[in-house]
Formats: sequence, C-alpha cells, structure tokens
Amino acid sequence: MMKPWLKHLYQETDWGFHLLYPFVWLREYMQGGWTPDRHHIERAFESTFGYPLNWDEPRTLNEKMNWMKLHYRDPRQRIAADKYAVRDFVRDVIGEEYLIPLIRTYQRAHDIRLAELPDAFILKVNHGSGQNYLVRNKQQEDERKIRRQFREWMRTNHYAASREWPYKGMRPVIVAEELLVDAEGNIPEDYKLHCFGGTIETIQVDLDRETAHRRNFYDSDWNLQPFIWTEWEGERPLWPNGRAVERPGKLEEMIRVAEALSAGFPYVRVDLFQFKDRVYFGELTFYHGSGLERFDPSEYDRILGDKLKLPE
Repeated sequence: MMKPWLKHLYQETDWGFHLLYPFVWLREYMQGGWTPDRHHIERAFESTFGYPLNWDEPRTLNEKMNWMKLHYRDPRQRIAADKYAVRDFVRDVIGEEYLIPLIRTYQRAHDIRLAELPDAFILKVNHGSGQNYLVRNKQQEDERKIRRQFREWMRTNHYAASREWPYKGMRPVIVAEELLVDAEGNIPEDYKLHCFGGTIETIQVDLDRETAHRRNFYDSDWNLQPFIWTEWEGERPLWPNGRAVERPGKLEEMIRVAEALSAGFPYVRVDLFQFKDRVYFGELTFYHGSGLERFDPSEYDRILGDKLKLPE
C-alpha cells in the first residue's frame, strides 16, 4: 500500500509521477506480472472461489471463461477487444450509425489539449478496462491532471493483470468520443447483453453507479432473473439487486444488434446504450469480470456455464 503522501506526489505532480512510476511498475510486476499465465489464472481463481479450477473438465461459466484465457484464440478477438479498432468491426457488421461519434485519437497523453476538444466528451484508453474519463464541462477540468492520469493508464498492462489474451501486445491509443448526456447532465444507462454462441441469455443493467451501485439481470423478455453476479467483500455482495428497471423501448433492436456482433464467438458481452431513441455501441468483453465474479445462488454459475459451448 502506497503511503498517502507518496500517492499524492504520484497522482498529482508530474515530477512525482516520473520519479515513482518505476517503483510502481516493479511492485505490480512482483505481485504477479512475472508468473506464467496458467499459474496466475489458477491462483486468482482459487482465491476467489475457494476451489481449484478444473482445466480438464470446466463446467461453470467462470471456469470456462478462465479456460478460454489460456486455450481460445480467435484473431477477431484482438480487434473486437480493442476499443478503437472495434469501430471498424462494428461498422462492417451493423453499420456506422451505431457508433458514438469519434472526436480524435492520441498516441501520447502529452498531446491532449482541452482547447481542441468540445465542452463535454469522454476520453478512454483502447487497451484497458474501466479506464474512462468523463468530462461534462472542460472549464472545470485540470488539463495537467488529465494528462497525468492517462500517462499512468497508457502504461498499464491489462494483459499482465488479467491474462486475457486479446490484450497481449495491444498498442495503446487514447480515444476521444462525444459524451452522451441528457439535459440534466446524466449519462444513459448501459445494457450489457451476455451472448452465448450468438444468442442472448441474460441482460445486465447497472444502476446508480455514482451513489449506491446496484445491478439487475433480466431475460430477453425482461423478466428479473433470480440471481446476482457480482464482486464480493467477504460474504457481502458489492452490487446486489436494485430498483426495478423499465423495459427499454429499443430492447428488440438491441437484441438484434448484440446477436449480430456476437455471432461466431462462444461467449461475449455486448455493451449498448439507448439514448434519444437510438441504440449506440459501447464495447465487447470476452471475460466478464475477468471470470472472477461470484453468483448467488451459486448454481447459476453452472446453469449459465452449460450455455457456453467451448471450442474443440
């Protein structure tokens, strides 16, 4: 754990970042970046679920996702997992109209200039997970702080942390896109459609992320499902069920889009937005929660695992 004053220097000053980054990298490397893929995956799995991963006969959904990290190789994954390159994949499969408008890209964090960006936008890295920076009003932002954040994110190796093969060797890029916000400044809810062999099995909705994060799962007819699938703190789920969510008006279109994008993949999560009566693409994820989120009741790990047909 980094001491608070060192963390402040690292995150809030340019010189502190450059001085401390080698030590941060070394710490992360010693915490597991050097270990062989199989050992790293086994250790993370058993630490989460309390039992060893069955490599020879994986049965649960989480076992199978971790099995695929080591054994499943589809070249399309390298494009689909890249949050910039995937735009061409989406354009070819379902059309340009589903893409959030692109503003520009950057090869280096140093090149970010607020003056050349609109008042509201989102910045993200193509090679990471959850590394998104939302700007609702650039007049209230510190350009140097944004650059420092992206210097750190650009140097993050998501493959080393997760052993998710599509990220291995991915060249980092910073992507700036339009920010989808309503008149009150709220971003639209995203719908995560879990697809197995091109068929929707469950739809995830995350609620109130900035206040009291909750998560619901629905079937394709919009019936609430009798399980939670979440990270945990001990025996406490971080994201239990929340308030009821109204059936989205564009549900049928979202299902068509997700099934088209997921065709040919044993499993992929397709993230979509409904905004101003339109559907927009978010991202594709091949290992939800890195295959390390637990179900309650636990039997749903096996029930959904039966839906995932592993390749020969």
